[in-house]
Amino acid sequence: MGRQAMASTGGTETEMVRSMEQTQHPALRGALTGLVRHAERPAFAHVGADAALGHVRAAAATLRVGEMPARLALMDTTSIVNRAGDVMRGVFYFTKPWDMERCATPFELPANPYEIDWCVVNNDDEEWCFMLNRMDYLEDLAAAFLATGNVEYARHALDLVLAWVAAHPAIEPRLSTRTLDTGIRLRSWARVLPVLEFAGVLGLDSMARILRSAGDQIDYLGERYLPKYETSNWGSIQTCAIVETVLMLAGAGNDEGCYAWALERLASQLPAQVYPDGVDWELSPMYHIEVMLYVLGTRAALERCGLEVPSSIDSASRGLSWGLAMQTMPGCVIDAVGDSDRLAVNGVVALSAALLRSGELKYISGVETLDALDLMAYGCGVADALCGVPAVVPQQRVFDGEDSGTYAARGSWGQHAGAALFLNGPLGSGHGHSDNLHVSLWVDGLPVLVDSGRYTYREDVDMRPWLKGPYAHNGLMVDGSSSSAPKGSWGYSDFCQPLKTYARHSGRFHYWEGAVVEHDPCAVLVRKALFIDEGILVGCDEVHCTGDHQLTSLFHFDPQLELEALAEEGADDAYGDLGVRYSVRRAGEEVAVFCTEGDCTVEEGECSLDYNQLSTQRVAKVASGFTDSAARLWCVAPAGVRVEDAQVWRNADEAVGRDLASALRITTRDGSVYTVAFFHREAYSGVKAFALEGVSFHGKAAVVSERDGKRTLHLMRA
Repeated sequence: MGRQAMASTGGTETEMVRSMEQTQHPALRGALTGLVRHAERPAFAHVGADAALGHVRAAAATLRVGEMPARLALMDTTSIVNRAGDVMRGVFYFTKPWDMERCATPFELPANPYEIDWCVVNNDDEEWCFMLNRMDYLEDLAAAFLATGNVEYARHALDLVLAWVAAHPAIEPRLSTRTLDTGIRLRSWARVLPVLEFAGVLGLDSMARILRSAGDQIDYLGERYLPKYETSNWGSIQTCAIVETVLMLAGAGNDEGCYAWALERLASQLPAQVYPDGVDWELSPMYHIEVMLYVLGTRAALERCGLEVPSSIDSASRGLSWGLAMQTMPGCVIDAVGDSDRLAVNGVVALSAALLRSGELKYISGVETLDALDLMAYGCGVADALCGVPAVVPQQRVFDGEDSGTYAARGSWGQHAGAALFLNGPLGSGHGHSDNLHVSLWVDGLPVLVDSGRYTYREDVDMRPWLKGPYAHNGLMVDGSSSSAPKGSWGYSDFCQPLKTYARHSGRFHYWEGAVVEHDPCAVLVRKALFIDEGILVGCDEVHCTGDHQLTSLFHFDPQLELEALAEEGADDAYGDLGVRYSVRRAGEEVAVFCTEGDCTVEEGECSLDYNQLSTQRVAKVASGFTDSAARLWCVAPAGVRVEDAQVWRNADEAVGRDLASALRITTRDGSVYTVAFFHREAYSGVKAFALEGVSFHGKAAVVSERDGKRTLHLMRA
């Protein structure tokens, strides 16, 4: 989750609260006060330990915890039991997919929970401390008990909770009580309590201590709620956690003021945080998923208690679920876009399929059953729902996220399909990167063009702002620089102006045209990208900037790939005037061909597909000088696909100059021929009768497809 909640001010969360409290302007103070909960009584003031224990027992029955050991016996729980065993010995590391700032390096803390320093910092990164205090390892311990029958796992989980309570007699700002992590910790507690009750280790005394601390933490969240949380994952995570915790400890008929306040805040937050296209406004798939998981958890908690799901939660859960599923790459994988890692998200999509009863989402997930931790958290009923939903192949293969600037297309929903992602949206939050006009490409199910990731949130690591910048993305620049300039880990000193993206789809052809306006120098950068279902991506990079300059296009290849230069001349020259071409190889086997106009150099670069881990990748830099304007063609195609130069004609017999239009002819492995043409400027003089492969057309981008001697025009841009 990072530190985006304190990024823009440069201060700590405590300082931000103090600044809010000291605000003198009456109107602003009134607005801020309206967001902060001022309950007549503290949370759970009228809930006794016996009543809370009864609600936990009822939740265990509804979740059907007693059936879980038999179900877990049919699953491979080795990794869960191993992680739980490490925690029992005081060894902590964070490697689960949704350990947002993962750390694979094990660090040893006292095995006795009461001796743990909850503000300890390891790995020279405060994020490690934040992960420790989120306490989602409690779920491993609870699941290990269910899987093995060893009650010591459950006892240790309870000891960890009570030790944290004992170490925090008052909830005050420090590393262990950051508001975001407090919300996550509350949910972790709520989710293991039914298992601890089932294990017979949760008595009235321990329930009373947990209840008191949970109430204090909820009050703390209300007191320190900031206006910026309305549009931050910090806000939605905290308020969702309050709802889940209150429903677990006070039941469906509660009159807790904090419960009503949290639902009220969610009704405000979710429309602000989730764009109408279903993408979280922070424009980072991992944080999209985190918000989505908390919204889905709140939905499940409400349904478990027989309560109506508010429209804001219903709309957000559906939008976020589809917004995620539609931008996945083959294998249900997300690229490392924004502050994300590359991860398989099959389980998350399967969970949304179960809760929304969607056969299409189930098909996308490729999963038939919930994993062990989701089974424990959501219950046997939700697991049964997933099994009972027939998988249905989605009819939709494209996603046009006009609000978020996220566009995706795929050849099919198969594991070995081609797929592409095109980005040109607003900046988003501190988790957003300078990735306008970026493209990612999967060929035959393998990543080829990729995002370079995030690496770390540490302010003292130069790699952090570099990975956020344009140099780490598959975009284009003038004179080797950009108006989009990251500043430190979270801020920007400047940013370009994105223009609205044009999108059109025609059969197997998918066209995106995005542009940004930059300054110093003033320039308009345009990327036109045509994705073809076979996994072919044809691009045209254009720039308009008065004077003499240089246009650079960047292409970052997956770390598993090598680029081998192909001869520029030969008897069978399949690349025409493109001139520069590379064989893209994986383990020595060619998987794709990259070809481009301009002078190309291949360098070694660094990327981070996992938090705290760096990898080496190949980066192709294509550069050429220009005066006033320039256009560059490039193409990435699967191995065995032939790419050659083509010609746009005027008035049937006059070749159009490449300053006005350029074209490529692509022959696929099955013999289909696609000729792609791009116009680089308006045809304001001469005869306006143009032809491509003998087919008349008028427009800025077009494809002529040919199969079995039949030619068909696809106008992609008028």
